[in-house]
Amino acid sequence: GLDSLVLGEGQILAQVKTTHKLGQQHKGIGRLLNRLFKQAITAGKRVRTETSIGTGAVSISSAAVELAQQKVETLYGTSLTPYKIAIIGAGKMSRLLVKHLLAKGAVDISILNRSTKRAEELAKAFPKADLKLDSLSDMMTVVAQSDIVFTSTGATEPLLTRSNLEGVLQTSQSLMLIDISVPRNVAADVDELETVHSFNVDDLKAVVAQNQESRRKMAMEAEELLYEEVEAFDIWWRSLETVSTISSLRSKVETIREQELEKALSRLGSEFAEKHQEVIEALTRGIVNKILHDPMVQLRAQQDIETRRLAMESLQMLFNLDNGKQAI
Repeated sequence: GLDSLVLGEGQILAQVKTTHKLGQQHKGIGRLLNRLFKQAITAGKRVRTETSIGTGAVSISSAAVELAQQKVETLYGTSLTPYKIAIIGAGKMSRLLVKHLLAKGAVDISILNRSTKRAEELAKAFPKADLKLDSLSDMMTVVAQSDIVFTSTGATEPLLTRSNLEGVLQTSQSLMLIDISVPRNVAADVDELETVHSFNVDDLKAVVAQNQESRRKMAMEAEELLYEEVEAFDIWWRSLETVSTISSLRSKVETIREQELEKALSRLGSEFAEKHQEVIEALTRGIVNKILHDPMVQLRAQQDIETRRLAMESLQMLFNLDNGKQAI
């Protein structure tokens, strides 16, 4: 997500995971690509857990919800859960508002829209949420009952003004208005009301810019982690040239084991062989595995290219191995 439009966008990692899963299901990923996907996913997880690049709103809708959360935490020391929230509008931005509000713990959310059908479509996208749907004609009644109101419509004139708010708000009633519409849905004169706190797109852009700058700093830390994962993949990739030699060595030793075991069992007689074959088989396999373990581990772990190649050539010569390369 370091090269995405939204720096550190979490959806990029999710898309990589989905692609990897689909590739495995359809058998379209070989050994090398499978390892590369796994390394990339590991890198992505490390970046998100070891840095703060995924935190902080970087879109207007997420910034709007983050701002609301910050204000209630600062003023009242609570989360969004106990507050009555209204969203005027049922378009794409309103859908994103609902998504971010639910993620922050909001539970009492009302959607107001001129088109009932569009509001119902929005509600269907969040089947587990108990969203209330209201007509735009009931707007002032719902606003008067709300603590926080988000506006996101295509209206060319302000929907909320000082005059219509004065007509429904109680004297000491506090109301937060967050307008993410362009042009504005909330008139500038609402700020003249002492208990009304309004914010618009300009305020939100400042939040986004601050978070983007923070993410850019986090990206420098993320790059260091990515270099580590690239190096880990490179070490594994370079070790693949040992696969052919290791496979040939194991195959040759296994062939010798089977031949010698067959000779020994024939000398011991059929009665003894039938009774003890499984034990002797396990014994010989165990001996072979223990003898081969250290050479194989050392060969794979050798990072110096020239040293590793010399070791492979030595094994091939000493054991008279077929050094034909296998496909990866």
